[in-house]
Amino acid sequence: MARIMTEEEVNSDQRFAGEKKEIERVDLVDSSGAIQKNGVLRSDVGLYPDLHLQIVIGVIFDKEGRILVHRRAQTKEVNPGDIDHVCGGVKSGEKPEEALVREADEETATKPQNLRIILQGVNTYSRYRYLFVGEFDGEPEQGDPTEVEWVRFIDPDELREKLNTGEFTFVDEFFEDTEMATQNRAL
Repeated sequence: MARIMTEEEVNSDQRFAGEKKEIERVDLVDSSGAIQKNGVLRSDVGLYPDLHLQIVIGVIFDKEGRILVHRRAQTKEVNPGDIDHVCGGVKSGEKPEEALVREADEETATKPQNLRIILQGVNTYSRYRYLFVGEFDGEPEQGDPTEVEWVRFIDPDELREKLNTGEFTFVDEFFEDTEMATQNRAL
């Protein structure tokens, strides 16, 4: 097994010279969601193939029933340019709801309300996801340009139309998550 670099080694390693060195640590879970490894460098997640990175996905509605979406930046390693919900990793020691609120702020400059987990478990990316439904009344703004190209509320029927015409591409499970959130929104 490969040796995991310490934070100090990453900061002094010349391969990372000149780069932004925000060290992100995460807690890895088993398929039941129980934490098995605390404080793992996010870059080392692949060293633990039987464990899962925790992620949050937020399907956020406005009062008109439109869904908050963004286009992922072209520089993203996974699904560049695809349409996505608010989504991101849960940092070490962070609760899923805290992670979703942080990601919403980073990506869309919003503070979603009435958040509820409607599904949790391992997804097709082999990540342990917490799927939230929530609300936000107001106008979103583009957050970090290294994360998103644009952000807006769009009607779910219009999103499906843009899929059918090929105008937009979407992350895997986008429409399944949207459907589940729509069904659980009023519960």
